[in-house]
Amino acid sequence: MKAWQNVLIGFLGGLLIGGIILLFFLPQRGEPIQLVTATPMSATLTTRTSSTVQVHVAGAVKNPGVYVLPENARNIDAITAAGGATSEADLERINLSEFIRDGQRVYVPYKGQPISTSERSSTISLTPTEPTLVNINTADADALMSLPGIGEVKAAAIIAYRETYGPFTSIEALLNVKGIGQSTLEGLREHITLGP
Repeated sequence: MKAWQNVLIGFLGGLLIGGIILLFFLPQRGEPIQLVTATPMSATLTTRTSSTVQVHVAGAVKNPGVYVLPENARNIDAITAAGGATSEADLERINLSEFIRDGQRVYVPYKGQPISTSERSSTISLTPTEPTLVNINTADADALMSLPGIGEVKAAAIIAYRETYGPFTSIEALLNVKGIGQSTLEGLREHITLGP
């Protein structure tokens, strides 16, 4: 081994030993960093106590989802928890001061959107002149899911059918949508319209 290699190995060994000595014998400076595991927002929002209620906020809000609120909360509190209403929301059609109850769905309608009877009885106070039918040719997925017997899959199927074949020309044309049979159609008749 050459002399310069011995010097280099000795120098590196000295640095290593010096570093170990400094590590163990120098006092700690500053505050130690503590790592905290973040809890996902959805987990914190769905934890319920006896003095709280869970509500599903949907429609024209910034962050639709399930929220845990105090048991004496009102519709306005649920909308605020969901990030507030969007610019397309029609807040004039909602009783913002109405108390909410556990398991309730708070639906914020879009401007110009008809509201179904089930939504009206759930959270929305409408004037008698407001339409109460869902237009199956223009309704979005949330509005379609408000209909009896229509969940996420059937709402998506209605929208896909509409996009493929154009607007429905009769209510009976819903029978052409996968998953909708005669009994589902009969349950929908009084809640839907083809609309203008």
